[in-house]
Amino acid sequence: MFQKSIENTINLLFCILAIVIVITIIDNTVYNQFSIVNVSGESDNSKDRDKNKDDDKDKKDSREKTKDNNKHKGDGDTSETKDNKKSKENDEAWTKTDQDLILKYNYRNLIIPQIYDTAINGSIYKFNKTTPNDKVQVNKEDKSNVFTKQNKDGSWRIDFGRPRIDIHTKDAGILPDDPLKLNNMSIGNIQSWDFSELKNIGHWYKPSDWKNIEVTLIFKLLDSSRSKGEEHSLSLVTKSITHSELDNEYKKSDDEPKFFCGGASYHNNISNEGHIRMKKEQFHIDYEWERYNQSLTVGDIYDKIIGFKGIVYNINETAVKLETWVDVKNQGKGPYKKVHELIDNGDWGDNMKECGAENNGQAITWGSPIVIIKANDFKFDIYDAEIREINPHTQLT
Repeated sequence: MFQKSIENTINLLFCILAIVIVITIIDNTVYNQFSIVNVSGESDNSKDRDKNKDDDKDKKDSREKTKDNNKHKGDGDTSETKDNKKSKENDEAWTKTDQDLILKYNYRNLIIPQIYDTAINGSIYKFNKTTPNDKVQVNKEDKSNVFTKQNKDGSWRIDFGRPRIDIHTKDAGILPDDPLKLNNMSIGNIQSWDFSELKNIGHWYKPSDWKNIEVTLIFKLLDSSRSKGEEHSLSLVTKSITHSELDNEYKKSDDEPKFFCGGASYHNNISNEGHIRMKKEQFHIDYEWERYNQSLTVGDIYDKIIGFKGIVYNINETAVKLETWVDVKNQGKGPYKKVHELIDNGDWGDNMKECGAENNGQAITWGSPIVIIKANDFKFDIYDAEIREINPHTQLT
């Protein structure tokens, strides 16, 4: 009995020893496993740190590159940035812009209503909605406030200042606004600076000059000085050849042409308050003009797309008629309403003899290869424009 008890005790101790050995083995195995994992992990972390350093360097380089690109975008220093910016703006223009706006205004395919029939073989200009500075009939690279951007509805922005947009007949091409160059061109030249001679010749430059014309401008006035002064207006200027030399700069000598006489012109004028009037520039710079009349107004024109027509044509060899037609209700698509007219019978003015005219009020009956869209203190958008040589004896409207 006693011996059996001893055997049980020995067996128990043996079991306990076996358990301790097993636990020790397991503990060592687990420890070694964890040690291996930790070593392996340490090795991988080292690689990751190197990789992270490279990633951090790449990210830093990328950030610096982005920062440099953004700086160039702001400064406009690189042609690539300019090209990307131009491409983005073009994407927002006609081809990929708000289709609702294109359908609403439809200036891409708008046919401007005509008041008078187009003259057979007469000179024509149509606004280039994709590239208004087309270098064919318009070149205003020297004007930083002209055609500054194309808006999402397809119109082109004219910023504040005193923009002058010269539009030439195709036959004349882009003429220099420099009297000396005009007077000494190898191909064609100015016929005369004397009004009596010009009356007989019939044109400044070529027989294809605009003489009887219908000028249409579809625009939206965004802002102006909002003053009632005489200067804050937009004019459609016809019949002149150059406005680059003032009369008071003229050196009165027998052999020098009076280049300031090239500014003789008619102006169909609309003010920022919607008032209509006509102006006559006897030469540059000497004006005769109508005063604004409260009865000659089309109302508020701010933030409205309107159609504005200046029509100028010879009644006979000594008289010229000016007409202004406006559409303020249907965004220039018509119908147009005649709001003012005036006839220059050769008695409008007091100083035309300074340029050799027969009398001081002589009408400007000769043609010109240039029409000017002129604004003072206006910020506006141009939607469309058209100039046509017309047959004034055939009125369509």
